[in-house]
Amino acid sequence: MNTAEATRDIDRDAFKRAAAEAALELVTQDMVVGLGTGSTAAFAIELLARRHRQGLRFVGIPTSERTAAQAAAAGIPLTSFAEHRQIDLTIDGADEVERGTLNLIKGLGGALLREKIVATASNRLAIIVDGTKLVDQLGTRTSVPVEVVAFGLEATRESLEVLGASVHLRMSSADQPFVTDGGNRILDCNFDRISDPARLEERIRHIVGVVESGLFIGRADPVFVADAAGVHRLDSARAHRGSPPILVIMGVSGSGKSTVAQELAARLGWLFEEGDTLHPEINIAKMHAGIPLTDADRQPWLESVAAWIDAQRAKKQPGIITCSALKRAYRQFIIGDRPQVRLVYLRGGLDLMAEHVAGRQGHFMPASLLRSQIETLEEPDPSEDPLTIDAGQPPNQIAEEIIRRLCVATVIRGAPPPR
Repeated sequence: MNTAEATRDIDRDAFKRAAAEAALELVTQDMVVGLGTGSTAAFAIELLARRHRQGLRFVGIPTSERTAAQAAAAGIPLTSFAEHRQIDLTIDGADEVERGTLNLIKGLGGALLREKIVATASNRLAIIVDGTKLVDQLGTRTSVPVEVVAFGLEATRESLEVLGASVHLRMSSADQPFVTDGGNRILDCNFDRISDPARLEERIRHIVGVVESGLFIGRADPVFVADAAGVHRLDSARAHRGSPPILVIMGVSGSGKSTVAQELAARLGWLFEEGDTLHPEINIAKMHAGIPLTDADRQPWLESVAAWIDAQRAKKQPGIITCSALKRAYRQFIIGDRPQVRLVYLRGGLDLMAEHVAGRQGHFMPASLLRSQIETLEEPDPSEDPLTIDAGQPPNQIAEEIIRRLCVATVIRGAPPPR
């Protein structure tokens, strides 16, 4: 390495550290923090360890064995998904950040699967990069890592080539195939400039043998970029919301939508509407009889829900409405381009929902329809920016978490929420 290259590396390390220091301002007491993998994330772990020694209480969930070892050696207390299903904030690096969308390519460090699991479970994913990682279009400088199972790797590789990629098996320094923490292999796929990253991610995901890809779509917010001019914060378009807020509490029957909404309404003093009461009588009769509703049955109901939301918007008043909103098409109809509306998804499995349904009284929807609801459910994806909450918690705790994550106290005072 010549002197000029060494100087550039020193400068980039300084930029990475500066970006990490900016991101650490988001960490507050008693958080669960996702710990990223790679050279940039390593600076964040080093700085977090210093903050911990100074008295900041938090626990970390690492995205790789390498990160776990670094964090433990630095004295950061670690936890796992067995203790915490939800992560408050993850701080990680990226290999490319697309300007405007903040879509990412990650995984050159070999930890993309665990990184995506942690990112998906995080309320916020803060990305830290130096200025060289910003691109106008993903794929400009970096291949897309794809983690695959070893068995049938050749067939999986061929399927990726059909998508237009030039594919190379990643090798380790020992001239052997690189093995991930999960025991899988990585195929580095060069697609050149990617015009539709979301579509490409979906197509890769559908290939048998693929475990996960390094395309992170609609997940980053915010991104801290450091260069010679300083540290810049890039916020996702999702951060810019209308006010006052209107919450749509969604989930299958038995998720506790009404109970949680009533708890929120009592604490916030906002108007609450039970969405089920907006069903036409014919829908209620069908559900009483154990007959699942069709899309045509639900359309008048969705129109009534949308009308209620628009009435609150016209009055410039906050509000809370329950709506199962099982399909993405339903959510697009009632939310659409209404910036004030925020989706809150109460998430739980069949056993939990069945237990809740069995314990309630007087509801017109019988327990026999629960399975049909779960089969109909299309879970919200990151592009819908849902607040996803574990429905297994007590309603008062769920309400507290929603209020904390919305920063509602600031909104109530008429100021925009902190970014």
